[in-house]
Amino acid sequence: MQTTTLKAFAQDARRKLIEQISNRLEQVLRTDSLEQRERKQQIEQLKRGLEEKGKAALVEEVAYTWFNRLVALRFMDANDYTRPRVLSPADGETLPEILQQAKRGLIEEDLPVDRKRVLQLLNGELPSADPQNEAYQLLLIAACNQWHRAMPFMFQRLQDYTELLVPNDLLSARSIVQDVREGMSGTDAQNVEIIGWLYQFYISEKKDAVFAAKGRVAPADLPAATQLFTPRWIVEYMVQNTLGKLWLQNRPNSGLRAHMPYYIDSPAAQAADFLRIESVTDIRFLDQACGSGHILLYAFELLTLMYEEEGYGKSEIPQLILQHNLRGFEIDERAAQLAGFALMMKARGYYRRIFRKEARPHILQFQDLPLSTEETAEALQACGLQPSDALRTDLEHLQQATNLGSLIQPQADAAEIGQALQAVAQTRATNDVFLRTRLQHLHTALQQLQELGQQVHCVVDNPPYMGGGKMNPALSKWVKENYPMSKSDLFSCFIQRATTATYSKGLIGLVTMESWMFLSSFEQLRLWLLNNLRFCSLTHFGWHVMRIAFGTTSFILQNSKPTSREVGVYSYLSIDDLDREKEAPKVFPVKNNGRYSLKAQQDFQKIPGSPIGYWLSDSFISAFKSDYIFEELGIPRQGLGTTNNNRFTRNWNEVQLGAISFYSANSEDAKKSRAKWFPYIKGGGFRRWYGNYNDVVNWHNDGAQIREALIGKNPNIPRSEKHYFRKGITWGLISSFGFSSRAVNYNCIFDVGGSMAFPEERYKNYLVAFLNSKLTIEFLKVFSPTINFQVGDLKLLPIRYSIDNSLSIDELTLENIEISKSDWDAHETSWDFQRHPLLSGGARSLSEAYATYQAHWREQFAQLHAQEEALNRIFIDLYGLQAELSPEVPLEDITILQSELDRKALKAATVKLSKRQDCPVGSAARQQFVQDALVFDDAEVLAQFISYAVGCMMGRYSLDKDGLILANAGEGLPEYWSKTGTSPDTATFLPDEDGIIPLLAEDYFPDDVAGRFRRFLEAAFGPEQFEANLQFVENALGRDIRSYFVREFYKDHLKRYKKRPIYWLFSSPGKHFQALVYVHRYRPDTVSRLLNDYVRDFIRKLEAQRITLVEITLKADGSPREQTQAQKDIDQIDTILEDVRQYERDILYPLAARKLPLDLDDGVLVNYNKMGRAVLTVTSLNDAKARKKVEGFDWVDFDWGVVV
Repeated sequence: MQTTTLKAFAQDARRKLIEQISNRLEQVLRTDSLEQRERKQQIEQLKRGLEEKGKAALVEEVAYTWFNRLVALRFMDANDYTRPRVLSPADGETLPEILQQAKRGLIEEDLPVDRKRVLQLLNGELPSADPQNEAYQLLLIAACNQWHRAMPFMFQRLQDYTELLVPNDLLSARSIVQDVREGMSGTDAQNVEIIGWLYQFYISEKKDAVFAAKGRVAPADLPAATQLFTPRWIVEYMVQNTLGKLWLQNRPNSGLRAHMPYYIDSPAAQAADFLRIESVTDIRFLDQACGSGHILLYAFELLTLMYEEEGYGKSEIPQLILQHNLRGFEIDERAAQLAGFALMMKARGYYRRIFRKEARPHILQFQDLPLSTEETAEALQACGLQPSDALRTDLEHLQQATNLGSLIQPQADAAEIGQALQAVAQTRATNDVFLRTRLQHLHTALQQLQELGQQVHCVVDNPPYMGGGKMNPALSKWVKENYPMSKSDLFSCFIQRATTATYSKGLIGLVTMESWMFLSSFEQLRLWLLNNLRFCSLTHFGWHVMRIAFGTTSFILQNSKPTSREVGVYSYLSIDDLDREKEAPKVFPVKNNGRYSLKAQQDFQKIPGSPIGYWLSDSFISAFKSDYIFEELGIPRQGLGTTNNNRFTRNWNEVQLGAISFYSANSEDAKKSRAKWFPYIKGGGFRRWYGNYNDVVNWHNDGAQIREALIGKNPNIPRSEKHYFRKGITWGLISSFGFSSRAVNYNCIFDVGGSMAFPEERYKNYLVAFLNSKLTIEFLKVFSPTINFQVGDLKLLPIRYSIDNSLSIDELTLENIEISKSDWDAHETSWDFQRHPLLSGGARSLSEAYATYQAHWREQFAQLHAQEEALNRIFIDLYGLQAELSPEVPLEDITILQSELDRKALKAATVKLSKRQDCPVGSAARQQFVQDALVFDDAEVLAQFISYAVGCMMGRYSLDKDGLILANAGEGLPEYWSKTGTSPDTATFLPDEDGIIPLLAEDYFPDDVAGRFRRFLEAAFGPEQFEANLQFVENALGRDIRSYFVREFYKDHLKRYKKRPIYWLFSSPGKHFQALVYVHRYRPDTVSRLLNDYVRDFIRKLEAQRITLVEITLKADGSPREQTQAQKDIDQIDTILEDVRQYERDILYPLAARKLPLDLDDGVLVNYNKMGRAVLTVTSLNDAKARKKVEGFDWVDFDWGVVV
């Protein structure tokens, strides 16, 4: 089945139907339309529908109604269930067979159509703009009405506005009918599961839109937001191990086992205790969220085999299955229709005369009780009923049945519900029209309640997935009240509900997100399940196994108390374990991946929080027995959530250095400093030991602006304030590379993404070492298998504190922190950066400096690697996990030199090292191997050197003094001379006068960036080695220095500063003029200086060059070759002049005239956008999407309408 093609067809069909039905709606509502005159009743019904539902909802409803009908008719056509075919042509024909026959005068006698009108349209007796299309509309509607008897749930009688709004075009090559025929090939239609796929694809765009929208999901959008088609093999696993298991338990000699490839045999202790059945007709099988019915379809297949074993005849089996065995609950009318249709098609495929029998699928589509509590009470009283409080509560719940669905669990007993249903049925024949209507609604509600109260032998679901944050307020409130231990997600509520829907010892099969197995928010549910239900089997899926980008799991439970004797069968399956063509596992269950186990579920309760750590060995489970948990020694805490990081946080490079306080000892000290910005720990990427100091937060006046912004929001968001400005330990909340921890040696504020721990000083290094050991990530896999590492997960980590090992752990950790800090501070993005490391050793040449640099960092890297392995060994021995874990650390997991080393080479070296028996952990040979294996990225190291050089050109850095020099708004040369203690005569290298440096493809300015870099290189290493040094740089870059600056420098700068550049590239539209401007030296007249001193000067130089070239073309004695080249150069200059003049006239001049001031506190995102088209367009910085985002900042006082 080509699902990609089906998806495109279904999505296109929805869009087309919505458009055509909208157009048809406007047409029929015109005051002079034919419909207004001839179909008044339907028009009135349509108008009422518009008032009740609104145009969009009504059009959507009619669109899916017609989509369902057309898909159903096409499926039946393709399988020869219709005669004549309704949508499809006969072989060799082009028109639908039903129309082709009508043109020959052949119309079935039992087809409920105005035969005379159809024939008169086709022979021209009745005037019509499109007689053939009009006749086909009548035949199509009649065919739908004809199928009403067999499938009323799918083909309601078309005497309402859906008939009125049938699309006008049904026969052209672009018609929806033609789309359905082409979109559903005859081959596709041989598999009834196509119905489910089409439904999921039909609503997929709406589903994406619902989830893309911020906020909660409205009840009307719940179906689109929660539908997910289950792969066939997972359906088979669940049904075989519930329905199939039930059958084999009761019929141990059955041959059904041979038909169940995903059946998992129960351990002996479980096999003896099961739910007894007498007959196959006794079995009740329920899907509580059946969608389009794919689980029920496979259950139907398995049940046919059971009936055949029992000797039933083929003609009676499908009706018996539909009548006795299968139940489906669904909140979505569309899905319920398709589920019923799919089951009827499955039955028809088994027995061709099924439509002649009174067979109906048992699909309950929930309907809201449209009566108030008072109206309900009055209706009950009219029936002579005095309902209990429980029944009244149940009926109140049914007022939002389409929101709550199967989660409604009747509180009233079955007898009371049955009596009420009987009384209402007897009374609803009243002559009181209003009462009769209310009683009909009440009767429907009580029928639903009766269904919800019945128990079954097997429940198998793929329930809706939706976290509490997405639930609409009514659903969220109700779930919290009625499912307190499973309220975190809808799927977990369905797990709990399944246990009350099954008989004692009944079987439950579910496929859900994996989160319930591990996360602390599901701990109460987990404990309840472990103590009250038997885990028969569980298979855990990696990402994409379910075609979604997160982990899932499918599992089988028996609704009976577990005993210590029983073990469950647990396994893991990744996307690589699937046969992509067959869309099924190559082998099941997978036993050779280290995760297959037979485990007693009581073992999980030996782990803090009782996560389902099924793969853990007994030794690993024993390792959770410890002296402490991390909560006790580490004191981990969540920090500040600003709720608006765009407003309140910055990369530290964006703001003035003088506005940042790096050393405030506490909140009072911070307040006294009058600084606006303070170091802010936000987590960051995978990095161990030290680093990721990138951000600052606006905590001016004790966070007054943040607190003001939080008024009316969550007042508890400034969490853990007493821990602000304290040193400690941090880690990243989210990391796809793994867990990493760092020492925090600055007095910082911290947030949720960079939560912190605050141990006593004597424990700090010990805990940092433990968190960076192999053990931590293995423990965290049990508490948080996702890429999120919450405080609650770390709290449970088992800590064995060893006094004997504490000193060596302390020493190794301090050395690791120092190595990592040295690496972090060697980059200019560190606020402790002093100067580029190639200038730190006094080398006489760049090549010599680079050799020294490499030697130093090879040694540091190898030492850090060895010490991380040494710490791993200490902790592995301490926890007794020598058989489970190796101390070896992959070279690519060493987190220094992250940009400077070839990562692919590191991975290759790791593989080689693992095979070297002569390089055991802890050996000198191993360290030497690591040193020799490192491959440096010469271009990256030299690009960093060039970036430092540009910083010196701008005055941000100086060869005469370490650290930052000009880093406050508007600073210039006077401040530079003052801070460096130099003058124009004594400075080793002169910075640019105005912080504007041209960046051009040719040498038009003596002080352009390429020329200045040459002078910098000479100043840094002396004139003697200048040529050799320049050649070294260009060899490393793989291009000449000017080419690098023009093509690569700004890309590198944007990457280095994470698209918050401090050097802004002013660029003409065609990029023929470009100049770097240092934002910290920006002044209101900067753009004017750029315009007058550079852009206009550039234009004058081009014009002069052009005059010279024109003279060459006019020389009488000039060579043809010279003149041809001159003309080419003139053409090129004309192109450049056109670009730069436009830039000058339309962009730069209007900007310069405004003398725009900038407030660095607003940040680069805001300020860069104020430059409009004067600066280079950068994705996610000032492209259309980013510009729209910035214009929406209500805290920025700026007239964006004047930006060019």
